[in-house]
Amino acid sequence: MNSIPHNEQFEKALIVCLLQDPSLLPRITGIISHQDMYKEKHRELMEIIEEIEIDNLDSLTVEDRIINEGTKEYFKQLISESDSLLPSLSNIIFYAETIKNKSKLRAGIDLGRELAAVCYQENIDADDALESVEAMFSNFLQKRVKENLYESTREAFKQFIDKLGVRIHDEGGTRTGFKAIDLILHRLEGLIILAARPGTGKTALAINIARNVAEEKGVVFFSLEQTQDQIFERMLAAEAEVSLEDIRTGAFIADATSVERVDAANERLLSVLSRVHVDERDAIPTSHIASVARQKKFEWGEIGLIVVDYLHIVRLNDKNLVDALGDATKELRALGKELGCPVLLLSQLSRQPEMQLSMGNEGDNKKVRRRPELTDLRSSGEIEQSADVVMFLYRDSYYDQTGYVPDEDEIEVIIKKHRNGRTGITSLIWVPKYIKFKDIQ
Repeated sequence: MNSIPHNEQFEKALIVCLLQDPSLLPRITGIISHQDMYKEKHRELMEIIEEIEIDNLDSLTVEDRIINEGTKEYFKQLISESDSLLPSLSNIIFYAETIKNKSKLRAGIDLGRELAAVCYQENIDADDALESVEAMFSNFLQKRVKENLYESTREAFKQFIDKLGVRIHDEGGTRTGFKAIDLILHRLEGLIILAARPGTGKTALAINIARNVAEEKGVVFFSLEQTQDQIFERMLAAEAEVSLEDIRTGAFIADATSVERVDAANERLLSVLSRVHVDERDAIPTSHIASVARQKKFEWGEIGLIVVDYLHIVRLNDKNLVDALGDATKELRALGKELGCPVLLLSQLSRQPEMQLSMGNEGDNKKVRRRPELTDLRSSGEIEQSADVVMFLYRDSYYDQTGYVPDEDEIEVIIKKHRNGRTGITSLIWVPKYIKFKDIQ
């Protein structure tokens, strides 16, 4: 039977070396921590050493802090044997790197056992099991990446200062592609909530943004309400500036100009859509969203944006609605942080603005609020708290009792929360015929 990877002699020698020359501690803790030690008593001793200030670190201060009597006796014996364990202080980095490598191998073994244990569970759903496996493997990879990118806080701050001078020319990050929005947000970060009443255009704006982001970066679009073909119809109508109705019915074929526009749009979209993945399954849990997103991350290497349309039809846990929506929101925010990309989450609004509108009888002087507020987020709670950005859409024509919709309409984008910047109201042009948004020229 194979032995578990470890080197007990190196662990002993490292502890002795640190007590001999405490100034080496910062270099060693940049490589390993007490958790990398295999022997339990070595983990206890190393944890104590990490907690003591360098100027006070010696064998007596360590012994004074040991609580476990067995560990204390072991430590005394270790000190008495220190001469044989200390051939050269110059080897301490090699000891630390070897201990770290053994720790990594043990972590891989532990991961393998955990993955197998999940799959051995009786009566477990295969998809649920594999989603758990993917999450565990993803966490393992994340930890490995962080270890490989280790840097001191001081060095990280120096790099941050170096970047400040070039930020004004920075073209990085994920942008919406709409100047009016990007002037306020600068870039998409964290969890962005896009909320509006049904029929206002929130899905259309999300599709427009996804298309813009996909010019350069991968986009994963979860369409829980519309099919993949419906998403493509909307993209094509907006790209070609041909009526969505004509696209859906095929009537555009009767017009030569429309055919030319559609052909040209097809060419552009074929390139863009190589960086878009549309998942049309409905009533999916956040674990499925995470699973698919992780797969695309591994496939593409980078994701520019995750879109979820929309929150209130995600399959939730068994808690009450407010708590379940809060959990889903926090899980999606954590997913974006894990994968290093923003998440655009569409949400419904309550009918509160409309209810207040109906209270205003013709001829009275009551001020009626139509524009949405943060409190109008349906079952808000954790949604508002978890979000880095909350955007609302509002247009006057939505409330026109005659049903009149202009060919081009001005729509307000109300940024009510912006964790890392300013809030405000800006405007876009909404072209309902093409399901398209445009900047105001």
